Amino acid sequence: MAGLYRRGKIWWGRAQRKGTEHRRSLQTANRAIAEKRFRDWFGEIEAVAWGDKPRRSFKQAHDKFICEHLTTLKPGAAKRYGVSLKHLNAHFGGKMLHEITKSELSDFETKRRTEGARSGTIRRDLACLSSLLTSCMDWEWIDEGGNIVPGYMRRRSKRGLKEAPGRTRYLLETEEVALLANATDEPRRAIMLAIDTGMRREELFSLKWSQVDLVRGTITTTTLTKNGRPRKVPIPLRSAQILAHLPRRLDSPHVLVNPDTGERYVQMNKGLKAAMRRARIADLCWHDLRRTAACRWLQRDCRSMEEVSILLGHSSVTVTEQRYAFLEAEAVAESLSGRTKTGTGTADVIAIGKGRQ
Repeated sequence: MAGLYRRGKIWWGRAQRKGTEHRRSLQTANRAIAEKRFRDWFGEIEAVAWGDKPRRSFKQAHDKFICEHLTTLKPGAAKRYGVSLKHLNAHFGGKMLHEITKSELSDFETKRRTEGARSGTIRRDLACLSSLLTSCMDWEWIDEGGNIVPGYMRRRSKRGLKEAPGRTRYLLETEEVALLANATDEPRRAIMLAIDTGMRREELFSLKWSQVDLVRGTITTTTLTKNGRPRKVPIPLRSAQILAHLPRRLDSPHVLVNPDTGERYVQMNKGLKAAMRRARIADLCWHDLRRTAACRWLQRDCRSMEEVSILLGHSSVTVTEQRYAFLEAEAVAESLSGRTKTGTGTADVIAIGKGRQ
């Protein structure tokens, strides 16, 4: 027998195991808090009764994971884990760790799909859960081998739970001309800066004047980048002219500031989409501008993969090679057809990624 009861305003828990009755004040008048404390306490009683280690709740692991593990991650990874943890807690928050079974993982996957999440997003949520359960093994909260997520993901990857193919969209020079011609002033400047520098969206819109050195022609990113490392970004002539003529506001340290509110821009998706609509350009998102920069460096400027990896701020050149392997396939196809992409200014596309000859 197990359950909750009240003494005055305070909730108490009652449980019986192996002929012994246990009672405890849960020290709260709040029913939801009382239920959580009761589950934790009841799990400990069961563990002692069966000679096992104390059983812990997902919520306990969730809270400890945030305090001890998320603080060790790079900012981008910590932010992504935070998103996944919200969804995981919504589904597993009322369960004990030993109750997280393959069936529960399947239910979580189904729930996320009904919410509109794609396979790649669900995989990242499950990867976060896997990391949490691995931490639980380190804390000796669950037995070695108690992380069932990797095996589940391997099986499900054969049945549709796969990462979506990476995007390969980038602008031809003719498309860039049309896009800029149909953009209003603020989005036009931001689009040119994005294409010229290859900066990530948040890097660009959070850029401060203190990071810009027009004399040396460089921008220094902060440690709040995706990989947590600052880097030097060269400023081409077009962007240098834009920055030199941008007015600086006394009430804001940021470069790209809304002239009406005086606040920094967070994104310019509306401005980009409006320019796309007028220019009749389809299937383009802000990150594609960063990809355009990298493709220009590799194709037009014949920079090596190592150089482009540094310019983009990737964690390794392997990441760059994986992201831009599609260019070599494009180059082979074009060489076999006897054509080159004059729209991108490419003269010898077959040399993509090989560096200067």
